[in-house]
Amino acid sequence: MKMLSRVDANVAAEIHRQFPQLKQIRELDSDGGMERVAISVFDHWLDDESEWHLLDCFEGPERVARNKKFGQHWAALFDLTPVYTLRHRGRWPAKARLVLKRYTDREGYLRQSRFNDYGVPSQFIILPELGCIYAAGWDDTNILYFKNKEQAAPVLELATKAGLFCLNPNR
Repeated sequence: MKMLSRVDANVAAEIHRQFPQLKQIRELDSDGGMERVAISVFDHWLDDESEWHLLDCFEGPERVARNKKFGQHWAALFDLTPVYTLRHRGRWPAKARLVLKRYTDREGYLRQSRFNDYGVPSQFIILPELGCIYAAGWDDTNILYFKNKEQAAPVLELATKAGLFCLNPNR
């Protein structure tokens, strides 16, 4: 089964209308004027240097526990609503353009969502029915972008159910 499917032009146009800041958020690491909430394994921001060692978790029981929480959260999102992502098409970088794809295979989606200690996580999903953009972070903290917190509430509830914490990025 294919993991990603092409998105109909009308659906793509609607998503781009709903999220005109998609490219800005994806490529420039900007909030695009949207509100943000961090979804993390940590219950607070690791501001003190004495806590920075907590970021270095690449194996062992703690890594397994963190992966389980995020895996449960990613799976619940897939089960709740259609999940879209962006991919580059064309020769990089001169002719590359972003195209929308929809995840159709749950296991493939979860495989791409899991922690990878060989590089920065690249999972970037769009949840149009919930008005959200969700980007994985390298430090076991992901960022949820939204315009309407009420509409985005199911994502935050699923995070809490999975044992994750919602942190205000503005502290």
